[in-house]
Amino acid sequence: MTKPAASLDMLTHHLGHKALSRRSLIASALTGLACSPKLLHAATPPLSSAQLLMGGTLRSIPGQFSELASAPLTRGLGLTTPIQLTPDVGLDGVKVANEFDNSIAADGQTAIVVPGNAFIAAQTGDPRTHYDFTRWIPLLVAHTVSVVVTRADTHLNFAHRLRNFFRGHSVRLAVSHPTGSELSALLGLSLLDLHPTPVPGFATSQEALNALSNGLVDAVHIMPTRGSPPLLDTLKSLPPGVAPLYHTGDLSGTPLNDIPNFLEVCEQLRRRPPEGPLFAAWQAASAGICTPFAVALPMLTPPPLVERWKNACSAAAENEDVRHWAETYYFSLATGENAAPFFSRIRPSAEAQLALRRWIALNTPRWRLGQETRLF
Repeated sequence: MTKPAASLDMLTHHLGHKALSRRSLIASALTGLACSPKLLHAATPPLSSAQLLMGGTLRSIPGQFSELASAPLTRGLGLTTPIQLTPDVGLDGVKVANEFDNSIAADGQTAIVVPGNAFIAAQTGDPRTHYDFTRWIPLLVAHTVSVVVTRADTHLNFAHRLRNFFRGHSVRLAVSHPTGSELSALLGLSLLDLHPTPVPGFATSQEALNALSNGLVDAVHIMPTRGSPPLLDTLKSLPPGVAPLYHTGDLSGTPLNDIPNFLEVCEQLRRRPPEGPLFAAWQAASAGICTPFAVALPMLTPPPLVERWKNACSAAAENEDVRHWAETYYFSLATGENAAPFFSRIRPSAEAQLALRRWIALNTPRWRLGQETRLF
């Protein structure tokens, strides 16, 4: 009597095992199909056209990149017509960032190429800004290095000559305007207790360096900009009696390793490392300044289209013409998942952003009167 029951159990076990095997086989097959790059690409919604909204003219840094990257982006996105380049007359990308964040659909057809100044404007609470770049999806982030140079006696110990040179009066820093691209230098010199006074009206680094040569200012923040010579050439041709104070950004891969960074100079001058919300604000502002441009998509863009754009941007970054252009400016290009950490550095915490805006509000009346900056 037990034999038939045993046989029934064995049959049930066998059938159950076969059913499970079938389910496992089907699940494995579906997983393989879903993970196939070709099928994923085929399942991606087609792009009949695409455009790059540029935060500047075709001669700007975003414009130069867009022109060089247009062909590899067109191929990478699988477009039948060349990607459309839409320039902007503004210089800091604020206008186009507003349009991108408020008027562009998240359909994968439009990406923005925005300069770092647009991030600085948002950090400082510029009333023109009506966008939240922290919601964007980064595809490619360019990062570079900037250098603050000062007039000083080059024959003395670095820290000693700074203390003696700047003793008794503030450092006159050449700026386009106090909350512009020189913001991180203005805040950095303040954190170093050098009491900077912003001297506005200098649109380019070369104009500022000419003023430095003529004794009209004491410090200049040098950044790679449109039409500027390579950074190394600029530093080699500094006026007599002028030397680099510190650098921000990544110097790896450049012949500038002898220039100290901000933290090293802070240790020399203040004998303690910087800390607090204003230092965190300086870090975010410096990251923004050292971001010549970034490529991003709107939030809620379908993931398959995000992946297609990321692959296309990675291909563009590997393009020979793009790489040669980037190397000329000492730009490093981070794409795909590598772009996210660089993009996150531009985002100050709420506490740091509040401290930065309070610092600006308290100093703006002083700057208008030509008075030195205070940390309060």
